[in-house]
This record gives sequence, structure tokens and C-alpha cells, in this order.
Amino acid sequence: MRILHIADLHAGKTLGRVSRNPDLAYALEQVVSFARENSPDLVLIAGDVFDKANPDNESKEMIFDLFLRFRELRTDVVVISGNHDSYDFMRSIRGLSKLANVHIFDRPSKENCIFELGDLGIACLPYPSERVLTPAGEEAKKTYSELVGMFLRFLAEKVKNFKFKILLAHIFIAGSKFTRTEKEATVTEYFAVHPSSVSHTFDYVALGHVHRYQEVKGVPTRAFYTGTLYQLDFSEAGEEKAFNFLLLEDGSVKVEKVPLSLKNPLFVERIKQSEVLKRIGELKSRKGYVKLVVEVENRLTLPDLLDRLREEMGERLIRIEQVSEGEYTAKKEEIPDFNPLEIYREYYRNTHGSELPEDLERAFVELLKRAEGV
Repeated sequence: MRILHIADLHAGKTLGRVSRNPDLAYALEQVVSFARENSPDLVLIAGDVFDKANPDNESKEMIFDLFLRFRELRTDVVVISGNHDSYDFMRSIRGLSKLANVHIFDRPSKENCIFELGDLGIACLPYPSERVLTPAGEEAKKTYSELVGMFLRFLAEKVKNFKFKILLAHIFIAGSKFTRTEKEATVTEYFAVHPSSVSHTFDYVALGHVHRYQEVKGVPTRAFYTGTLYQLDFSEAGEEKAFNFLLLEDGSVKVEKVPLSLKNPLFVERIKQSEVLKRIGELKSRKGYVKLVVEVENRLTLPDLLDRLREEMGERLIRIEQVSEGEYTAKKEEIPDFNPLEIYREYYRNTHGSELPEDLERAFVELLKRAEGV
């Protein structure tokens, strides 16, 4: 059996005022071409199909067209919701999508969590938000990681009798290397699932949520994040993109990494103010989008220089960051510091399905200051 594993499409993503849908379309064309040549039996999409809960019409059209193209290839598709996707929107398209052999699992559910295809059982865990996971009674005292671990053990039990067993999940596994384009609150220690929570029962774990391609260490089976299909933001500048092609046969799983080319690669250029004019031609000719980090030497002449830059480079210049000469900004790769306000905002979104009201946020900040003795 042949399977494609992709994730984190983020249809509708913008970078400044620039839509990234052309970049996604370019990547998806490569995925479909590969599928046409290799005839997979199944495509797994591990969440974050859309970048926003209420996707724009162009993004919806792009994704629905992708579904139809896989249908023309007679390939089944299994999709789970990610933390950027709306449970309700994904549920609303579930019925019609089945006509294209697309099987959507919109939210964690013990009743609707397994997809069967011959000897293969796919255990599906869409992004497990707190409001869906947190039960009443004693289990309400358990941590988020413990609750996800319980769900993962339940899924392993459900598929144990299949010849081949795959877990399709949108979660953050502790120790994974991320890119900082993920929602910060969802890659903190609070949301980190221990690698040992994933059962060795599974032959392969198809993950979404983390945007960097990697095989996850510490999991007792082969587990991969395939990451985004294009560079989402400048924290992913210079990163190669890929997806996985699986071959299941004779009780084994072979994994092939399939590289993707980029339509508009992202670049971060650090340059001294005095060298900007000399390098405009070079920067203009570069394919892709640029973030410039300008070392400021003379603030009086800086505004005119920046205006010239924007005029010459147009939409290719996405962002300008000004730093003092010699200033160094370190990039942190560890799990972000605990941010109580951001965690509470995420909790409120997951629990109530809307943004935290301003009056409630003010009250929370005031209580936080009192607790910290500020």
C-alpha cells in the first residue's frame, strides 16, 4: 500500500499584504504530480488545512480543487482538523467531501476516530483542544498531556487488530524542533505531549502542527512531522520543504522524503545602512521575498533611504527591521517562556470559540500583577 503524508497547508496565509496562496498552489501542484506518477492508495493531511477559522473563498476553492484532483486519481484522502481550522467549518464540509472520497475527522471523538482501508487502520486525532478533552469528574484533575496520552492509548487499542496501523494526529510532541510560525501558546510545555505517550502499536505516526520537517526522537515507532509545504514566515527562511511517501508491505514501512521546490523562497538579509544603495540591484534580482535587517548608522538620512528601498523593491520587500550597529538578536529554539496571558487567551479561544474580551483581559492582567507583587 502506498501513502502520501502532508500537513499544515495553511491556505489563506498572508505575509504582510502578500497572499501566500500562489506558493501553496505551486507546492500542491508538485504533490499532485508526484501522486499521478506514483499512484498512492491514500493521502493523509495532518491538519491546519486553512490558516484561519473562517477561510476566504479563494482558499476554499483551492482546497476543494485539490480534493477533486485526488478523486480523479482514484485516491482516498483522510483529513484531520488542526488548531487553525474551525471544528464547525470542517464538519460542515464533511458530507460533501465524501463524494470526492475525502474523509474528514473534524474533532476528537471516541465514536468517530478510525478510518479503514483494507488491512490498514488509521487512528485519527484532530487537534485536541482543552474544551473537547476536559471531562467532568476525577479526570478533570489530569493535565493536558495526561488527557492526550489517555486518548492516544485508546486509539492504539482501537486499531491493534489491523495488519497495518497508522496514527494521524495534530499535536505537539515534547522535544520537537519548531520554527516559531506556530501559535506560540500551543508549543509551550503545557501543551507538550511526552513521546512515550505514543504507542509502539503504530507502524507510523503522521504528524501535523510543527512546521519543520523532522523525524521525532523518543517515540517508540517511526514518527514524522512533514512541516509546511512552503516557507510560512521569515523564521522558516532557508529551510527546505518536503513531504513523505510511505510504502507498506511485508509487515514493514518504508519512508521516502520527497523534496519540494519553492515558488518564492524567503530571505533575511542583514546589511549596514551605508551599503544599502550598493546592493539594491542584487536584492531586486533575487527570486522570492526579503526581510532586511538594517544596521543604522545615521538616523537623519534613514527615512529617505527606506523610502527608496520600498520604491525600488516593491512587494518583494516584506519587512524592514532597524537595529543599532553591531546589535545581535539571538534566535531562541527552545520551548518559549511560559506566558500566562497568552495561555489564557488560547484557553479562552478553545473553551468559548471566540477571542478573550478586553474587560476580562484587563481583569486577568490586574490579578496577574497582584499575584506577582507588581
